[in-house]
Amino acid sequence: MATTRRRMHLGFTIWPTGFLPGAWRLPGSAPDGNSNPRLLQAAARTAERGKFDFFFIGDRVVGLTASQYAAPNEVLRPEALTFAANVAAVTERIGLITTVNTTYAEPYNVARALATIDHLSGGRIGLNVVTGKNEEAARNFGRNEHWDNTRRYDWATEFIEVLQRLWDSWEDDARISDTETGRFVDENRVHRIDYKGEFFSVTGPLNVERPVQGQIPLINAGASERSRELGARYSDLRFTNSSVLGLAGAIEYYSDLKSRLAAVGRSPEEQLVIPGIAVYTAPTSQEAHELYARLHGLAHRTVDLGKLSGALGLDLAGADPDAVLGDVADLTAASEEGTLIVAEARELWGKDDITLREVNSSFQRRGWFKEIVGSPTGIADVLEEWFDKRAADGFMIFPPHTPDGLDAFVDLVVPELQRRGLFRTEYEGHTLRDHLGLARPENRFAAERARHDAVAER
Repeated sequence: MATTRRRMHLGFTIWPTGFLPGAWRLPGSAPDGNSNPRLLQAAARTAERGKFDFFFIGDRVVGLTASQYAAPNEVLRPEALTFAANVAAVTERIGLITTVNTTYAEPYNVARALATIDHLSGGRIGLNVVTGKNEEAARNFGRNEHWDNTRRYDWATEFIEVLQRLWDSWEDDARISDTETGRFVDENRVHRIDYKGEFFSVTGPLNVERPVQGQIPLINAGASERSRELGARYSDLRFTNSSVLGLAGAIEYYSDLKSRLAAVGRSPEEQLVIPGIAVYTAPTSQEAHELYARLHGLAHRTVDLGKLSGALGLDLAGADPDAVLGDVADLTAASEEGTLIVAEARELWGKDDITLREVNSSFQRRGWFKEIVGSPTGIADVLEEWFDKRAADGFMIFPPHTPDGLDAFVDLVVPELQRRGLFRTEYEGHTLRDHLGLARPENRFAAERARHDAVAER
């Protein structure tokens, strides 16, 4: 009997100034990308043209100018819910995942906004839950301190519980709109939630009908134990940076996340694991490596020889940063980790004779997400291997520069994935749940009434 091949899921994350810190300096890029509606909307349409599952919008509630050289995209951020609503209006099929920092938000407002966007988009919104890492955020919201990890996750857990109850507070058929009787709603199908927890006391119901998707898909990231626990219980998609662990490490990470689901009554198919990957591609491998070198050359980066020496296990004190590494150090004396760092840098730069500056540049980006450089077939080979070996259910694509990096992936890599039968050629559904292969949940109040009626009939 023929079996249908498992299909890869792809998301595009919008970093308007580019994944690489100096990418906004490249001719054709948009330094004003975070406030440029033409670029932001065009990026969403391009991802939709590539049949991506979703367009991912990150958020941050602080703007730190000190981050401008390492992460300029974190200095300016459009508010994510507003951004998602805008993009929904100019797209038709692609899912839209927006971010909310639950530590500095109220669940009723968030539930209402997301349910509204879900209706306006035809069921395409998803929520990425973050608890925030920046201590500076507290002072933007009248607090004296940023809560510790335990309190933030306790708060986030209640936050999600309130959201899900509010989204169910209207049953699917609660609005009857009976023109004969003039009865607009069936009040027996609209419910107070009467939630009382440690942090929240919410009566409900919501004043927006149940979302098109029933429950809006939830996403979370993070490697801490609390993050993994929350993800196992609530998340439909886990966004990870497990790509930096290497293939073997990513397989182990994937297995750990999937193994946690049974304990909360879920199957492995009910949650997708999507690591981030930064992709540098061009028609040929040589051109892709030239792009990598050009973009890394635009970064504002000094070489800390002390830090690099420690990372490689070599004494590089006093060396010329532009000297070839092999000319100033005995690479056979490098530590095991240092040998791996050098090998990765050589692969990324596409040459053996890398300089200290070049290996340092790759090393400093190493902890973000795995970077891959190559032709469309070379990129597809890597993605296919990771996918087939169960290191991922798909990938969040980080183009190094915007908009050309996304265009290159859509025009070059996506057709190769489609040729291999790994990725869709057309959307088969209309909602984000459809794209992710997730069932629409039953309404909890309707289910309870059905159980009550069944018992009464016995």
